[in-house]
Formats: sequence, structure tokens, C-alpha cells
Amino acid sequence: MKNKYSWMLLGLAVIVGGFFIGKHYYTKAYAEREIDAFIQEQSVPNKAIYDEKFVWDWMKSGDYVKNFKVRGDSADIVYQYIFIGKGQDVLFMPYSFTSDEPDVKYPLAKTEDDFNLYLGEAYEDGGSSLYVQHLKLFTGMEPSLDDGKYVLHKTSDIFDADGKRIEADDIKKGDALKIYLSENTAVKETSLRRLMGNIFLRL
Repeated sequence: MKNKYSWMLLGLAVIVGGFFIGKHYYTKAYAEREIDAFIQEQSVPNKAIYDEKFVWDWMKSGDYVKNFKVRGDSADIVYQYIFIGKGQDVLFMPYSFTSDEPDVKYPLAKTEDDFNLYLGEAYEDGGSSLYVQHLKLFTGMEPSLDDGKYVLHKTSDIFDADGKRIEADDIKKGDALKIYLSENTAVKETSLRRLMGNIFLRL
């Protein structure tokens, strides 16, 4: 009887494990297709791509990330694409270890309607909220926010320069930030203006 239950438990473990492994490979394939479609719309030629890597950041974010370099761009510029989940946009977040604002040869074909990209900096260490100032509209259609101080709430994703997800309290005063604000972000007037909505940050 004991052996019977042992075999049943083993069989159940194999079934459950097989389900999650199958789900992972399905999601991985779906993510790569979505990223590749995004890259195709961006008109990056396949022959110009090198040092390509596609990884699953299973230890931290759980996101799928594709990185590569492009011939014709500076060798320190990395094109980075992040797939967060079905129904969400692929994020194009190029970075460089020598520049806060890498000038890529193949920028987005058009500005995404859903997000506006701002450049700014932290004026206090991060905590449960983020404190930013000197916001400047980099890409997008919305008018630029006034150059004041803002508190960011409901921040959904924060990434460092390597594309790894970090926490708000890892951000320190003076850190340069790239801030993606969704079109439904609301500004609540207080002594320090508060931004509510979907916010993606990248150091």
C-alpha cells in the first residue's frame, strides 16, 4: 500500500511538473514572437543584429528579456526588449554604460500612444514612494509636466541599467531616471504633486 501511494505521489508530481514546464515553454515562445514582431516594426535588419540573448529573468521579475547589439551603432549600446505579459506592450529600453541617453540608429518607428517617456532625477531616496524632479518630456504626444517636484505612486516596474527589476527603496537621491507614464496617469494637486497610474521606471 505504501508503495502504491508513493507511485501515485510521484505520478502527480510528474504531471504538475510537466504542466508548469509546458506552460513556461509556451509563454517563452509567445514572448519571443511578440518581441520579434516589435523589432520587425522597428525596422531593425536581422543582418545588423549580433550578440543576441533571450533570457527568462526567473529569479527576480519573471519577465522575458531580449538583448542585442546593432552594427552601425556604438558597441556600448544594447537594444533591450522586455515582455511583461499578455495584453501588455513590449518595452523597448536601450541602454549604454557610457551614456544616460543612448542615440540609437533604429529608434521606435513611431511614438507609442500608450506611454510618454520623461527624463528626470530623484531628489530623495526612494521608499514606499518615489520622489522625482526636473521632468522633461523625451518622447510622447502629451504636454510636458511642469518642472516641479513629484511623488510617484503605484509604480508597477522599476529596472536598473541591466534590465533587472529592483525595489523603490533601491533608488537614491540624484539617480537619473527614465520614466514611462501611461496615458491615464493622473496628477493630484498637493503641496507635492502626486502622479497616479501605470508607471515604468528605468535607472
